Amino acid sequence: MQISKKQNDLILIGIAGIIGYLGLSSIPRLATPILAVPVLWCLASSRASAFGVMFAYFLTVSRGLLPGAAVFLSENHTFIQAATVYFLMPLGVSLPFLVFWSRERKKKALGLILAFLTSFVLPPISLIGIVNPLMAAGTVFKGLGCLGMGVTLLLLVLCAFSKRIACALLCVIVAFTIFPNDGWYLPPKPDGFIAIDTSIGRLGSGSYDFADDYERIQHVFADLRKRDLKNSDAKYVVLPETIAGRVNPSGLDLWRKELGKLVNDGDTTIIFGGEIPTGDGRKYDNVAIMLHKGDVTVTPQRIPVPYSMYRGPFAKTGANLHLLDDGILELLDGRKVAVVICYEAYLTWPYLVSMRRKPDMLISIANLWWCRDTSLPITQRNTVNLWGLLFGVPTLFVTNL
Repeated sequence: MQISKKQNDLILIGIAGIIGYLGLSSIPRLATPILAVPVLWCLASSRASAFGVMFAYFLTVSRGLLPGAAVFLSENHTFIQAATVYFLMPLGVSLPFLVFWSRERKKKALGLILAFLTSFVLPPISLIGIVNPLMAAGTVFKGLGCLGMGVTLLLLVLCAFSKRIACALLCVIVAFTIFPNDGWYLPPKPDGFIAIDTSIGRLGSGSYDFADDYERIQHVFADLRKRDLKNSDAKYVVLPETIAGRVNPSGLDLWRKELGKLVNDGDTTIIFGGEIPTGDGRKYDNVAIMLHKGDVTVTPQRIPVPYSMYRGPFAKTGANLHLLDDGILELLDGRKVAVVICYEAYLTWPYLVSMRRKPDMLISIANLWWCRDTSLPITQRNTVNLWGLLFGVPTLFVTNL
């Protein structure tokens, strides 16, 4: 029985949806099929079905956003508004793949490049351009970085010219997917680091409740005391995003004082998340703070969550955008740490900017209390690991749930 073009397109859309559902929430090697999604886009017979392929992938891979947004926005918004946020994100990322698709081979090849640039690199769509399929290039071209991405993109472009090449690439992807060694798909952990996850629950960004911040910090210090850090071999301790709340000079003094009692003669470095007020105090930088013997180094979150944290360049409240910051913390031993903070771990731009500095490791700090029972935490962890694989750097992940 011969399959019609319409049936074929429905199959392609269905496969893309399955890949999105399983790729980042299952065993590590199932991330490799993510590379097949742009191939399916090339094989689609119409603009609508090409859009359907990408939309199905982004919709299923970000499915945890629906219940997560409902929890995050529960105080002031309805479930319908949360569902709107969920559908708008994959819709926005998929639109360039709709606009730039063409029946002509040359235009389709060029359109694929333009769609990737528009969705994942160039603002404004790149600010919501989550789970770039090209990040899975690390499962095939391990440690090759931008060269691996370039070769992968070239192969995808060739798929726009030839269905035979597309089918051959799909076979290669299947071969890597059934490769039995899951260890191949996981980057190592950085030496001398310990990640301390917390289970404090709601840590609201942009909070002005200093009493709540103080109570939270005391809870963190009590947890650290139980861990006996003075007898630990770790030289670096990493805590989640927003764990310190609003940080002012007196707040930093408190951290210095308490941590001095906990770590080994002050020789341990602590990296933790906090918020530093800017301007008149109504706006803030969401930051990773490195504290060592009283010395403080700060790197800001480049891309805060649109709508809930970042509300635009002219807003009087919310988190600041630091699009061009490199996100690098330089350790006392000379190593460089690329830090991605929560939401930006799903994006592409922060990794590309940080990796230009050739960091020695990649650390993700997150605050995922609002989506702890969804697919988003494991999706974020696997995304960080894929970028670590691609650029050949150890990764560390720490979160508050």
